[in-house]
Amino acid sequence: MKNDWKFDSEAYERLLQLMRIVSPSMEEISMAKALNQNWKSCGGEISTDVLGNIHAVLNPQASVHIGLIAHMDTVAIQITKICNNGLMQFRSIGLRPHILLGQPVQILTSNGLIDGVIGFDPTSQFGQPKGLVEEDLWLDIGAVGYQEVANKVSVGDLAVLTPRCVCLGDDCISGTGIDDRIGLFIITECLNWVSDNCPNVCLHLIGTAQEEVGLRGAAVIAAQYPLNACFILDVDYATDTFTPHENQMGVLHLGKGAGLHIKADNNPMLRKLAYEVADSYHIPYQKSVGRFIYGGTDATSIQLQYKGIATVNINIPCRYMHSPIEICNKQDVESAIQILTGCIEQISITGQKSFNPILD
Repeated sequence: MKNDWKFDSEAYERLLQLMRIVSPSMEEISMAKALNQNWKSCGGEISTDVLGNIHAVLNPQASVHIGLIAHMDTVAIQITKICNNGLMQFRSIGLRPHILLGQPVQILTSNGLIDGVIGFDPTSQFGQPKGLVEEDLWLDIGAVGYQEVANKVSVGDLAVLTPRCVCLGDDCISGTGIDDRIGLFIITECLNWVSDNCPNVCLHLIGTAQEEVGLRGAAVIAAQYPLNACFILDVDYATDTFTPHENQMGVLHLGKGAGLHIKADNNPMLRKLAYEVADSYHIPYQKSVGRFIYGGTDATSIQLQYKGIATVNINIPCRYMHSPIEICNKQDVESAIQILTGCIEQISITGQKSFNPILD
């Protein structure tokens, strides 16, 4: 049975709630608490761990264990020094210097969120000929002198690009941290449908921590549970711009359906299942190869845990990844949800537990 989920106005409001949450790498607590509220409504058993992962289990008595994975953290910056003039120096967590010029940020402090701006010298040529580097930038909260800053902010505090989210036209969403709030949104939206239609599957919803700093949370949580298969919901680079790099990453366009990776991180049998589900239900999808032959998503860590875990990426094409504003398409989200729920339903019907490409 095809899931006819649609990205309507109510779904957009639910996404907005996630988009507004500040959740940098190493400080995903606010997102985990929000997911806890969303997921416990379905009666799942919810646990957390010392790295900050959150894990909900539904229908634990079922014999087939399926993981739905999305990471909770976003790119960020970390304060490294408070200077005598009241400005701050920082290091980047997944953000390139050239996209930070003049951007508003929110700093997570013991005193709550504090607004700031990334400062730069507008009279320079941005560090040419050496190229723009982090040392050309600073963090400014409008303070006068060291002590005023030190009363509010500490070395080690994290800051995120100030959350924003708006619709562009009828089909696109632009916002801060679509990577990977859109993945969290997708697995949450699948929760009720799967619990109602897939009685033979034990569903594991997992929000991972510290993906942007080395896929760390996923490695810890996947090692704890004998999952038969995992679906990783994340974004991937859209190639429908003026500098597409389609010769390196393949074709992945907004509005043409979710991307399904063909790379070392993905199990060929699970990938074949996704193709078959999409073809049988006439769900649009795109075959993509990703930026590298392996790496870049939680699948890399998960598939190497326990005795080896079958993984497949379901990707939302995303323009301007790791920048202040990313863009994705509602139709690709619909495609991802329909493929994901179709795969889980098929596994529930067949009871398939092994995805060994040699023996099966």
